[in-house]
Amino acid sequence: MITKRHPAIRHIDFINASIMFVHLDNDRTFIVPLDKFPNIQKLSTQQKQDFEIIDDNHLSFLAIDDVFSMNELIGI
Repeated sequence: MITKRHPAIRHIDFINASIMFVHLDNDRTFIVPLDKFPNIQKLSTQQKQDFEIIDDNHLSFLAIDDVFSMNELIGI
């Protein structure tokens, strides 16, 4: 049986206060408008750098309690 592996979050970048790039391990990059995620958008520049990737598919920022799934972030 062949199991399909979902892409994993490799890294994130912020190009400005309203856009986040989510880079996946399959070399795809998704542009995430932060107006859909106001808790992330409200973070300071430094707070946006303090994140962790959980189980390859979830993203959390140390300054807030929310955990965001990859599917939620890229709109699947």
